[in-house]
Amino acid sequence: MMYDITTSSDHVLKIMKNCARGTVHSIYRKTINLSMGEQLIALQAADSPLSPISLICSLSAQEMNRLPVAVGDTVTVNNHFMQLLIGTDCLFSFKHADIYDLNLFSSVSSQRIPALEQEIKSAVTCQDKGSFELLFSQFLPIDKIENNFFLAAALNYLKQTSHCLADSCWNEAAHSLCRLIGLGPGLTPGGDDFLCGVLAGLIFCDCTHHPFSIALHESIASHLDNTNTISAAFLQCALNKQFSMAVCSLCQIPSREKILHDFQAIGHSSGTDTLCGIVYLLQNRDKLLS
Repeated sequence: MMYDITTSSDHVLKIMKNCARGTVHSIYRKTINLSMGEQLIALQAADSPLSPISLICSLSAQEMNRLPVAVGDTVTVNNHFMQLLIGTDCLFSFKHADIYDLNLFSSVSSQRIPALEQEIKSAVTCQDKGSFELLFSQFLPIDKIENNFFLAAALNYLKQTSHCLADSCWNEAAHSLCRLIGLGPGLTPGGDDFLCGVLAGLIFCDCTHHPFSIALHESIASHLDNTNTISAAFLQCALNKQFSMAVCSLCQIPSREKILHDFQAIGHSSGTDTLCGIVYLLQNRDKLLS
C-alpha cells in the first residue's frame, strides 16, 4: 500500500537525501521513529504537531497502529521518486508534501520581549500539564516540591544557575543547567524539553553569541549520552536552531490562548516544559546583558 506524507520539515528531507537506508528504531503510539544513519526522524499521524524531525502522514493514529511495521524493519529512501519504504509493505510518498523551514533565526526586539514573557508565563501558570510549571507559580508550593525528587533537584539546579549568571560565571552556569539533561519523566525527559526552551530563549533574546550561550551549547553537546536517543535528537536539533513550529511561531508574540493551543498538543508535558525553559531564560536575560 502507498500512503501520503503530507507535511515535513526541510531538516528531515536533508537527512533522507543524505541517507538512503535505515531501520525502525522504535514505535510509540502514533509515531514510528526511524534511525537514518546517526540521526532520527519521526513518522507521525495526521493530527501531530510539526517538529524538526517530523514526517506527518495522512493516516490517523488508529491506522498507524495497524501498519505491519516492527522495530528493526529496514527503511529505504528513493529520492528519485520521493518515496520512503518501511519493511516490504509500507510505501510512503513525500512527493506532494508541504515542506516547512523550522530554523529559528529571528530574535525578538528588546521592546517586545516583556510582552512575549508575559504571554508565555500566563500560559504556563494556568495549566498543570508539564513537569516544571509548579516552579513558575506565583506562590511557590514548597510542600509539593519537597515531596517530588525531580522538582526539588530541578529547583536546586535552576537556583545555582541563576546565581552563577548573576556573578557572570558563564561556564559554571552552563554546567549547572546541563545537570537537567535526562532528568524527569516522559518519553522526552522534562529537563531536556526545558533545555530546548532555554536554547530557543537565547535566540529570541539575540544572545546566541554570548559566552553563556556558547558554553551551554558545548556542555549540552558533550552530554547528549546522558539521555535517551529520541530526546537527544530534539536537543541536537535545538543546538542547530531547529525547533517545532509552535516554538518558531512565538516570534509573532501570539496570545496566551494561541500558545496554550499549540503547546498543549506537544506530547504529554513536553510543550509546557519547553515554555518553562523559555520563560526561565527571558527572566534571566538582564543578567546576560549587564
